[in-house]
Amino acid sequence: MAIPVSVLIPSYNGGKFLPATLESILTQTYPAAEVLVLDDGSHDDTREVVARFGSRRVRYHFASNGGPCRARNLAASLATSPYLAFCDHDDVWRTDKLAQQMTLHDADPQLNFSFTNFCYVVDGVTQQRTKLDDAPADFFADSPPPGTSPFSYAGSLYESLLRFQPIWPSTIVVRSDYFHQVGAFREEFGKNPSEDFEFSLRCLMHGPVGVVREPVVEVRRHNANFSGSNEKNTLGQIEILQYVLQNHPIDDAVRAKVVDQIELRRLEAAYDAFHRADFALVRSLLSPVPKHYLDRKSALKLWIARLPHALAQPMWRVLVKT
Repeated sequence: MAIPVSVLIPSYNGGKFLPATLESILTQTYPAAEVLVLDDGSHDDTREVVARFGSRRVRYHFASNGGPCRARNLAASLATSPYLAFCDHDDVWRTDKLAQQMTLHDADPQLNFSFTNFCYVVDGVTQQRTKLDDAPADFFADSPPPGTSPFSYAGSLYESLLRFQPIWPSTIVVRSDYFHQVGAFREEFGKNPSEDFEFSLRCLMHGPVGVVREPVVEVRRHNANFSGSNEKNTLGQIEILQYVLQNHPIDDAVRAKVVDQIELRRLEAAYDAFHRADFALVRSLLSPVPKHYLDRKSALKLWIARLPHALAQPMWRVLVKT
């Protein structure tokens, strides 16, 4: 007998994307026990789009706008299944997505969390390179089993996730009781474009974790993407990592790694800010960074950003052209 799974879709003005998303969920080879669209205060045709799929196939709930974290938490509170799967309103699942994950959960009822690989769809074109193709060679400290089959990884991926984040909400399946045990999504990060990062860190603090290596999710990139800007994502991750320092139960060794990642992301965001000639942001990002993190070019950018604007502007033009 199939283990029941509730699929939860937070949606804000996603009416034009939802048909493809819902179709991909409703045609899964492992059928969901329920599909719930949590309309996060939309003012488009989201309600009408969902209604076309029938109330017995897709449940609809409207709430005032509170951001994706609040919408996911509210949807989880309405779900009736022992497992929760999340899908953003503009993403698409391959038909075997749930089947691959639930094979892992069925084999190990104590497996609390699993995620899948994914690829981006840009301007309607599916990218061949997957997210896990870009993972550091040592992302999984212990080598996963050979082949392409899903596997259960026994160790913690917490420290690996500090360096590289391959987990998108649309790839997650989590036990409902574990979701509530770890504290759900932090709603204060509702306007943070990397809002799900902190939740994933908490979930992966302890193993095991299920991993589907095949890219069974397509993440669509478009102008309306909440998390479309690399610079905004990086700034959001800095905010979250600063929260981690204050609130996660980590030892001194891990704390040092978190600090290291904050400084590296400051450098990354400062690069983008300098390219836009946002000198105030460059100063705020690089001034706290210890000198040993600054290479010659980063130090030069900080020096230029500290000059009066009339002097900084011509130097900036020269530097960005080289």
